[in-house]
Amino acid sequence: MLIESVPTIFVQAFALTYSWLNENLVSPFVAFTRGFEFALIFMAAALFFAISVFLLLRQAKKLPKSYTIKIVNLYGELVSIDGVRQTFATHDAAESYARMYRSEFGHQYRFKVAGVADPGKS
Repeated sequence: MLIESVPTIFVQAFALTYSWLNENLVSPFVAFTRGFEFALIFMAAALFFAISVFLLLRQAKKLPKSYTIKIVNLYGELVSIDGVRQTFATHDAAESYARMYRSEFGHQYRFKVAGVADPGKS
């Protein structure tokens, strides 16, 4: 009888200690930290957005200021053709004109679009 009561006392003491700690320490701490869940998620989203914008702006600074069409003849030499526009502000416009010139001039010339960092040096 004495041998059975000693483990029972330990189990009851452990259960009482566990329930007291749960009610007085763990539950209030969990309730307190639940208020910070939204703030933590919001801060993580804001940090992700800020890093994304920073990387996007850093890449945008590396883009060329203007685009030129390089004209290469059959012999591989760079040439300039009168009446052919060669400097453009956007890549889409330069690519569109290069396609138009390819269809106009056929296989006499090759038209390549190249970015220029400084528009004064084409």
